[in-house]
Amino acid sequence: MKIRPDDQWRWYFDPEHSRVMLDLANGMVFRSRFPAKMLTDYAVTMKEVSFSVDDAAFFYTFEEHSRRINMASALRAELALNGVVALRFMKPQMPKSWYFSRFSLVEKPGHGEIIQLKVQNSGTEALFMVAEVGDNASLCLLVQQKLELHDRVMSFCDPIKVMNDRIMPYIEPTQSSIYDRAI
Repeated sequence: MKIRPDDQWRWYFDPEHSRVMLDLANGMVFRSRFPAKMLTDYAVTMKEVSFSVDDAAFFYTFEEHSRRINMASALRAELALNGVVALRFMKPQMPKSWYFSRFSLVEKPGHGEIIQLKVQNSGTEALFMVAEVGDNASLCLLVQQKLELHDRVMSFCDPIKVMNDRIMPYIEPTQSSIYDRAI
C-alpha cells in the first residue's frame, strides 16, 4: 500500500509510547522510532500539529531516493516518515564518526540521499539515508535491518550523525550478463 501525504495528517506526541506519532486520518497511525530522550522539548510537549507542505516535500524526497534500493513499499514509507521526524523533531546530536572509516571524497550529501558507510576494522559496508545535512556532519538513518558495531547493534531507521568525510556515494549494483564477462 502506498501512502500519500494529506492535509488531514496530524503529528502528536504519545506519552504512553513515548514517541512522536502521525495520525494518517484513515484509521492508521504511524509511530516513529525515536524515544523521547532523542526528541526536542517542542516534540515532547506538542499537542497536535499539521503535517506541513515542507513535511510532504521531505517525505517525497526521502521516498524517491529510497527507490534506488530494493525495499518493500511499507518499509520505504516508514523510512521516509522517520526521516521527516528526524529532520523536524530530533535533538541535535554529536557525530559518532569513529565507527566508520574515512572516505577520500568529501562532498556534502543531499537530503534523502542513499549513502554507504564502511565500518572501521570489519570493513562491512552499510546503507544509510541522509536525513539532515550539515556543512561538516550529517544525520543518517540505517536503511538495512541490522548493523553490528563493536559496542552496539543498530536496527532499521536508527540514527547516527557522522562527519561528511565518512560518507561514500551508493552505487547501485549492476546485473552482469554472461556477455559482460571476459572470456
